[in-house]
Amino acid sequence: MKVLVAGASGFLGRHVVAELRAHGHDVIALGRSSPPPSEGVTAVRCDLTRENVPLDRLDGCEAVVNLVGIKRETGAQTFEAVHVHGTRRLLEAARAVSARQFIQVSVVCSRPDADSGYHDTKWQAEEAVRGSGLPFTILKPAVIHGRGDDMISHLVKMIRFAPVFPIVGRGEALLQPVDVRDVARAVAAALECPASLGRTFDIVGPERLPLRQVVRRVAEGAGLTVRIVPTPVAVMRPAVRLMTALSSRSLSTPAQLRMLEEGLVGDPEPARRDLGLTPRQFTPESVREVAAGIPSLFGLSLRLLDSPERVAWLQRRAGQMKRALALAIIAIAVPTAAAWLANGVWLGMGLSAAVLVPLAIALVRPGWRELLLPSWGGVAKGLLSAGVLYAAGAAAVAMLSSWPAAHRQIAMVYTWKDALPGALALPLLCFIVFGEEIVWRNAITLPLAARLGPVRGVLVAAAGFAAAHAALGVPLLLGVAFLAGAFWSVLVVRTRSAVPALVCHLLWDLAVLFVAPYGG
Repeated sequence: MKVLVAGASGFLGRHVVAELRAHGHDVIALGRSSPPPSEGVTAVRCDLTRENVPLDRLDGCEAVVNLVGIKRETGAQTFEAVHVHGTRRLLEAARAVSARQFIQVSVVCSRPDADSGYHDTKWQAEEAVRGSGLPFTILKPAVIHGRGDDMISHLVKMIRFAPVFPIVGRGEALLQPVDVRDVARAVAAALECPASLGRTFDIVGPERLPLRQVVRRVAEGAGLTVRIVPTPVAVMRPAVRLMTALSSRSLSTPAQLRMLEEGLVGDPEPARRDLGLTPRQFTPESVREVAAGIPSLFGLSLRLLDSPERVAWLQRRAGQMKRALALAIIAIAVPTAAAWLANGVWLGMGLSAAVLVPLAIALVRPGWRELLLPSWGGVAKGLLSAGVLYAAGAAAVAMLSSWPAAHRQIAMVYTWKDALPGALALPLLCFIVFGEEIVWRNAITLPLAARLGPVRGVLVAAAGFAAAHAALGVPLLLGVAFLAGAFWSVLVVRTRSAVPALVCHLLWDLAVLFVAPYGG
């Protein structure tokens, strides 16, 4: 046949056009934007919200497939204009060319509903098709997933952005995710099945899943763990409205929120029996096929590890944990002994580094060559991180300035500066920083983060780093060491390099001690 497909350039439309071409049909691809030219496909530009279908371009058209739909209203693209008026214009064109079949692709949750313009206009469009006098078939998919979709793409972005996922209500609403290829197959099957005329079919997946289970499968397919947090719908509604107002590519719309709150389920048996449709399962493997290349939200991530590649990189260090723990115990004990043996703070820290660095390199093998490989990108990240850390420290000192005990301890630390051994001050400081980074951030943090999980590993290593400073006798320094140590550990885990943390640590020490001391 020659088949008019309205909405041919959209996510579902591209798959339907490809499926119809595979079945030998010629396609008239109608849409506000034209699909790329290809054999057997004729592109026709038409905005159904404002203009009638150009009948002169429909010569020989025998069937019409309406895929047009929106999930948010923008300007003239309202639910009423797109779903209702657009469908009526297509019905007029189908009658004008005496089409043998009109296939309306709706949604499984459509119904008369004064509170939801989306649900109501989808139902009105179905009713217009049923009352048109044309031979028709109505297909009602559930949530559609596949490469380039909304559902998986948005869930993957959110899961990669943060390890905590706020779910609609308790996440108990039932969904039957359906593969986009199965929806396209249903369209092609309906065109070739006389028994489909005058019928309505649910096009849904084979399994009813609670929303929280859908999220878990997406997380598993993305290679990440996620903590699901129940969130009242009353909290999510204003957040979704705000996102929709601020962005044309919002992660969710009020219509989508309503669907996720109520669920989208149907009966797959009629389509299985009469259209020969055996829908694919929704599995982590199906997610994995489409998740590649999907970034985190805004291209950022609150996770230490936001991809399977990063997880695998860290896990290669898991076998080194026992040695890392042994090194941590030694690295806490050695500074205490060095402080007793050495004459002065700096010589004690230098002696500790001289003992611990060779031991760390010999005992633990986290991949030294890869970690220590210099790069301009690593240096730039270190510079930026040093600025962030210095600013955070300045804010903390300002808040503590009215606390006399803290003021005395900060002053005590600054008296150490005079004890630096003259011309050897800079080389000694560089060596101490290098030693602390090699031992604590690379030889200890990475194996612990691989075995305990990135957050726990970072925190345990930071606590050990703070304990190693106990011999210096300044309680406030323990808190500084813990927070700064955690910050540098995060840098190593996130960048998979020792360079940014090394640069940041050294520049921060130089700034705090010499260039711009805190508190003047």
